[in-house]
Amino acid sequence: MTDVTTSVHRSITEVKQGEWNAIVAQQSATGSVFERYEWLRAYEDATGADGRHVQVRKGGTLVGVHPAFLRPLPGTPFRFLGPAKPGTNGAMVATDEAAVFEAMVGELASLTGGRTIGHVLRPAGDRSVRYAARLRERGYYPSVRDCRFVVATDRPWDAVAGDLSQKKRRNLRKADERGVTATDVPVTADAIETFAANHAEHVARLDGDGASAPLLRALFRHLGDRLKLFRATVDGEPAGELLAVLDDERDRLVLLLPAYDTDNFSQFPSEVLYRSAIRWGIDAGYATCDFGETTPDFADGTFAFKTEFGGRARPTLRWERIGSRLGRVLYLLGSERVVGRLFGPRRSRPS
Repeated sequence: MTDVTTSVHRSITEVKQGEWNAIVAQQSATGSVFERYEWLRAYEDATGADGRHVQVRKGGTLVGVHPAFLRPLPGTPFRFLGPAKPGTNGAMVATDEAAVFEAMVGELASLTGGRTIGHVLRPAGDRSVRYAARLRERGYYPSVRDCRFVVATDRPWDAVAGDLSQKKRRNLRKADERGVTATDVPVTADAIETFAANHAEHVARLDGDGASAPLLRALFRHLGDRLKLFRATVDGEPAGELLAVLDDERDRLVLLLPAYDTDNFSQFPSEVLYRSAIRWGIDAGYATCDFGETTPDFADGTFAFKTEFGGRARPTLRWERIGSRLGRVLYLLGSERVVGRLFGPRRSRPS
């Protein structure tokens, strides 16, 4: 029997880009753009995050990967192993799943202890349910701290529009009557700078948590061909933007970050932007349009906004393991406040 070996890398630059991406994009059933080498490199460049990326080899051939970063728990001396933010960190296995998966989670267990009180595994999609039973056996517990609204885009726009609420259809009619338009624009260094400034203002107004300008610049530098920018205008003047990510690994367009101008909310630019992005996704041949993370609360403004676009809410399942008695006490006392803040969705209402 061929030996299975593991290694841990403190930076994604220590691994071979093509080898890593082959597991994420082609050989595993669970990878996404958020686990590609380029996304992780951008996150490290922008934040200086301390990686603990696990690789598993069988007979010298890479057969499994799992990206993880040491993340401080706000207001405590402790830290977690978890995904980039935004990002996911599933268990990606190419072959011999049982042996490779066991080696991977065994290595992750050895990385927790002392101040590192636990590990969060946040898969990119439903296919990772294949590992649920084994994760439970290893002391992981599932939690749902956010959800995603998903619209099927493998059908004509008229079919998608039929699922919109009456309110959304009415708002779009009003926007059209007022000359509000939206389209995709070239993703350039200047466009990213403009978006970063507008996004920062948007997040500050909501006292939320978004993407920093250094992260946006790094994403453009390392992953510019996977970014898509939509811009709304009113009377020829910008009224809002929406930055999307092309997740070819999951055959979806992800609407990741907004930047709205509150002065134009009465013109409904957010609705026009979402319509433009969905129609672009249909024309580009993506199976779904993913509206990004949302707090699973019917009273939340973002939840209500996205519900009215006819999407299906899917719980974002993550697996959490606390490796110490003290950690479990801290977790139980402050899991929603602390861990939720660390790994939960950004609060950035579109309307």
